[in-house]
Amino acid sequence: MPKVKLSEPNIISTTKASQHGTSEPEFLWFPFLPFKKLTVLQGESGIGKSSFILNIAALLSNGESMPFEPDGRASAPGNILYLNNEDDIEEVINPRLIAMGAALDRFHFVNEPFLLDSECKRLENTVRELAVRLVIIDPLTSFLGKNHNMNTAQSVGNLMRALSRIAFSTGSAIVVVCHLTKNAAGKEIDRHLGSSDIMNAARSVLSATRENEDCDVVIVKHLKSTLAKRAKPFFYEIVDNGVIEFIQGEEAISATDEPLSSTKKEVAINTLQQILSNGAKPQPEIKAIFKGVNIGWRTVETAKSELGLEQFYDEDGTSYWRI
Repeated sequence: MPKVKLSEPNIISTTKASQHGTSEPEFLWFPFLPFKKLTVLQGESGIGKSSFILNIAALLSNGESMPFEPDGRASAPGNILYLNNEDDIEEVINPRLIAMGAALDRFHFVNEPFLLDSECKRLENTVRELAVRLVIIDPLTSFLGKNHNMNTAQSVGNLMRALSRIAFSTGSAIVVVCHLTKNAAGKEIDRHLGSSDIMNAARSVLSATRENEDCDVVIVKHLKSTLAKRAKPFFYEIVDNGVIEFIQGEEAISATDEPLSSTKKEVAINTLQQILSNGAKPQPEIKAIFKGVNIGWRTVETAKSELGLEQFYDEDGTSYWRI
């Protein structure tokens, strides 16, 4: 009887750690928004989650430094793909972007019926074609097809893994906006709507909540971070049409409990009078001036109101202030 030749064993292909090098993670906004990864922004309804992430996108569109950057570090301007079918573009989104001083040509909106599928190939192709650096899905529930159930781990888990793959393969940062449940019991990271696989797939998780319903200031907690040490909580407040003032450290205490510092307000009033004495100035230029002297935008808005300054827009949609 002839010998039977045994076939090669069917094993998994592997590599050794020594065959791989190392690489440093890249961030759109350190340590909150990593490139090549998925970030979840969860929060209660009506506290400005969309405005919050759009302010970050506006900074990216102009290549400006992100909030709290100690050395004013900024990256090159980047394109943004904003998936949102809850707000009207011309009535809500564009006026907000204009008030933020965003570069409108860098924002792309979906103008056809669109739902995320299991592979998300159309989304991936679009991100590549438009050279998108930041994708915002706001909120996730608005773009789920009938085959995706937020509460089913396998269903939504496969989708989140597909989004993570797109972020990695395109080098973009993908932010998924999720609503919180009304049930405040348990860990804050588990209060989102849907399966825990949503948070499991994310490399960074931000949670936005109010300390109390009467307070306009929102606290943002960095609940998860796998690429860097979690950051301390920071605060934000909407001070204009979607314009956010970011507040950190000791400034946050005064923002939630105390009136504005009269000294800072007086400096803001005097500075506005001086820079507008020769005519109108664009809002982005005004913001840059006050950022350089470490006076928050909330204080500047208060000074603007007390001076009774006029705000208008030119043909390109740039906001101007004048006496």
